[in-house]
Amino acid sequence: MKWTVLSDNRTTDSRLETEHGLSILLETEKHRILLDTGATDVFIRNAERMGIDLSTVDFVFISHGHSDHAGGLRYFLSINDKAKIIVSSHAVNGKFYSKRTYLHSITAPWPEDVKERLILVDDSCRIAEDLYVIAHIPQTHPMPKGNQHLFVQNKDGSYVLDDFRHELALYTDGFLFTGCAHSGLENILAACPYPVKTVVGGFHLLDGYESEPELIDLAKILKDRYPDTRFYTSHCTGDSVFEVMQKEMGDQILSFKCGNRKGGIFLLRLRSDAVIAFKEEMQEAFQYGFEAYNKEDGEESNQWQVLPDRDFYQSLEAEGAEAYEAIDADGQRVGGAIITTNGTFGELAFLYVKVGAQSKGIGQAIWREIESLHPEVMVWETCTPYFDRRNIHFYINRCGFHAVEFFNEHHPDPNMPDQFDQEDGLFKFEKRMLSIT
Repeated sequence: MKWTVLSDNRTTDSRLETEHGLSILLETEKHRILLDTGATDVFIRNAERMGIDLSTVDFVFISHGHSDHAGGLRYFLSINDKAKIIVSSHAVNGKFYSKRTYLHSITAPWPEDVKERLILVDDSCRIAEDLYVIAHIPQTHPMPKGNQHLFVQNKDGSYVLDDFRHELALYTDGFLFTGCAHSGLENILAACPYPVKTVVGGFHLLDGYESEPELIDLAKILKDRYPDTRFYTSHCTGDSVFEVMQKEMGDQILSFKCGNRKGGIFLLRLRSDAVIAFKEEMQEAFQYGFEAYNKEDGEESNQWQVLPDRDFYQSLEAEGAEAYEAIDADGQRVGGAIITTNGTFGELAFLYVKVGAQSKGIGQAIWREIESLHPEVMVWETCTPYFDRRNIHFYINRCGFHAVEFFNEHHPDPNMPDQFDQEDGLFKFEKRMLSIT
């Protein structure tokens, strides 16, 4: 499971836009779920910048009817024609207002002609395998004080305090999404009958409302009652609030920002300021494999450089080349790849896993991400040295390639005829993707 923040109030990446809104893409083994849609189409533009295809999303979950969480839905429908929309009927039909400074509407503009795609939720239920929605959250614990400015308009035009009957929470495989948690984080957790490992969303704890002792009490409750749960928050959680709670909870509570990716391995386009470090890590990984082979065969390692700078830059600067850093759940680079694509043909020039991070499934995760980024490619090719048994096993047994040719001094690669000035060799691998019609 992995999740990516597409829209939020904050970011650490200047290439991404921010807004007062929240949208997160949750990817499980079975589903791609868009958790809220922010206020505008910012989440779509940010997804494009991160190489994320939202047309393959199969569920949209709208946590409540406010415009900063559902305002982007109409834009999403223009790029995705299949996703089912999970939402409370009270959110669809409600008219919502805020009166923090002056009375103004925060009702999301609800798209027309989407009835056939709606899954209207009035009670807690199971939507699909390992996908559950929690509704009508009991309000037995304190509610966020910031709710005092939020109203619903009745049919007669009068305004009453919002009771948040339109708010839902989503649970899947230990992951709980709270939206804004207007019903209160304690109440949502108490209403969830499933074991929660990760909580993600806003807490609607605004700076200047709850007192510091109240925040410390809440932090202690979360720490004591849910010691094995990690909390991620941003959006409607104040900076000062977060600092107070983190002093009590430590790294059990963490902040997220636009562009953050958690869980699994993610590919990011190689930044210009990271090229040197990327190259050196790749060279170290290739050298490690070569020297390990020599050691196994009882030979002294010569100082032949397996991946010279020339070959690296030739691949990096080739026409149609794309270089990716592989980032783990902690935001650290653990490998990377350089590829080229031309229509339905793709070539993997280099793929590496950082020394010390091998044998953890990272290489296979990198390759899966490459395939998902380029579904148009029907044939992939790559080569690997004859001595690299680890890579030969990896490409054939893990990634589904087939050895189709062996280049050596008697049968050189026609594209690199002067490469074999030693008794050397390269296996050429090919993978043909299944065509679904």
